[in-house]
Amino acid sequence: MGNLRIQHPGLRDSGYADRLRAYEVIVDGNTAGEIRNGGTKKFPISSGQHDLLLKIDWCGSKTIRFTTGDGEVRTFDAKSNLRGPKLLAALWYALFACSSWIVLSEQR
Repeated sequence: MGNLRIQHPGLRDSGYADRLRAYEVIVDGNTAGEIRNGGTKKFPISSGQHDLLLKIDWCGSKTIRFTTGDGEVRTFDAKSNLRGPKLLAALWYALFACSSWIVLSEQR
């Protein structure tokens, strides 16, 4: 059994677009829980290959495929892509680039 840890940065780094809303954490097509601004959550996952996706309404992140082993913890950072001048393009992201609304990256 491994663990998946998702971190959502605090107020300094979250971007205005999603500050008051939670991201839904989806592992292998099933909802594992949610993470709010400034939070860190750990989710138990089985060893093997997994697909990770975060969603907010109909938008979300690109799917990341990763493999985990027994006792291994894989950590991912999540943040809104709508920051600074990109916030003005929120409608474009919502209609045409909804899988780029959230940036999901693995910590190394």
